[in-house]
Amino acid sequence: MTKAKPLILAIVGVLLLSFVIYNVEVGLYYFQYPDQLIHYKMEIIEIISGNCDREVINADLADHQSNQCLSPLGTYYAIDIIIAAVGFVFSISAPISALKQSGKLRISRGWSKNMARLRLVLGVSLITIAVCDAIGLLTTEGQPLDWALVLGIPMPAFLVEVSLLILGVMVIKKAVRRLKSKPKSEFTEPWQMAGASDFRGSLEKKDKGSKKGGVMTVGDLRSALSLDQYEDIFQLGTSTNDDISVGRTCHYCNGQGCTQCDFKGEFM
Repeated sequence: MTKAKPLILAIVGVLLLSFVIYNVEVGLYYFQYPDQLIHYKMEIIEIISGNCDREVINADLADHQSNQCLSPLGTYYAIDIIIAAVGFVFSISAPISALKQSGKLRISRGWSKNMARLRLVLGVSLITIAVCDAIGLLTTEGQPLDWALVLGIPMPAFLVEVSLLILGVMVIKKAVRRLKSKPKSEFTEPWQMAGASDFRGSLEKKDKGSKKGGVMTVGDLRSALSLDQYEDIFQLGTSTNDDISVGRTCHYCNGQGCTQCDFKGEFM
């Protein structure tokens, strides 16, 4: 199920987004008038409620050229935007989830913290809207908003305010939990993002139970770069004089002489 998650997200996201765009811009319903064929957008809430009978709609269009289940093309309500936004988020989340499963995408701790801060701001905003609407600060009359006009759904203001409040608290709790969380293996450090995530330094090798990578020590770096390999094997192999001893230029001073090479400029 986990492996199929990106595919499911992609299919659901594309379907939701395509449904909203096609319904609003092209129209799911059409009616043949005497002189022309007209397309209409169908209202999602009315469809769900089961009040949209085709015979009733056609009779209303023939008599009044309108019906509660239909709207002119290009009419976006909040419910359409919400469904389209969900579809867009699912569509974006699908490739990200696939990259995470394959290990090709890793989130740095700093980026995760920034996303948590954005969620914190979102949660505070939702709670602020709920409280302001409850005390009547969002309208000049001092009354709660008419959410039926905002959402396109007949919904009591109290229910909307409670929903916003609960959602805001949940978002804030998740954001705070992420901000307070300790580093986990899902976060990568700069040396891990550079391709050395499987490296185990000498300090980690002492702990047999440790399987995680760590920071290279100076000795580890010298060993990895072969700085302590004193003889140039290639030059020794091509030399005809068995007594010749070829040194390696000191990497610390570039042959100038320092304490690392005993001021000789090379390792013998």
